[in-house]
Amino acid sequence: MNAADLDRSLAHYRALAATYDRKTRRIDAVRERAIEALALRPGETVLDAACGTGWCIPRLGARVGGNGRILAFDASDTMLTLARRRAAPCPVDIFQATAAEVRLPAPADAVLLSYTHDMLRSPRALDNVLSQVKPGARVVATSTKLYATWLAPANWYLRWSHRDYITDFEGLEAPWSILATRLADFRLQTGPFTQHYLATGTVRGAQAA
Repeated sequence: MNAADLDRSLAHYRALAATYDRKTRRIDAVRERAIEALALRPGETVLDAACGTGWCIPRLGARVGGNGRILAFDASDTMLTLARRRAAPCPVDIFQATAAEVRLPAPADAVLLSYTHDMLRSPRALDNVLSQVKPGARVVATSTKLYATWLAPANWYLRWSHRDYITDFEGLEAPWSILATRLADFRLQTGPFTQHYLATGTVRGAQAA
């Protein structure tokens, strides 16, 4: 993401922050499935990349327990203000950074990429994050994709309705394609008549720091 795109994205989320959770409540079940797919265990460290308002943080905390640790970052200070309020009871480190430049304080056992399309389309961002987690770390990504190409009206509406949440629609037909080249055991759950997907895999040993 270039500087202009980042500025535009931050402006969008500054305006959306207060109502973001209400406006995105229809994807709560999708996010729950992604968290479940991480198969977290008590005592593990999990990274919530581009965590937004921190909706996932309490749910991650319930799985890693008091001896576990959550790492969470986002580029938007406005979104992080809400995330910090929500995360108060959890063992969490929250910090402001972009995915391309973030430095993690500890390696993670698992990585959640929940509705992070811009990050998923940036090789630099993905490589920076995945290089700092443990070899074999479990990765789960979920977000929006286009419907089948013959469903053109639905895809037009999807692009219009997501214009405030996605900076660049490049790759929206297969948002996971770059991530798939970085992971072992890559698996994808989706279909032509859904706008959602769930991608899973593990970080290759040579890729992690």
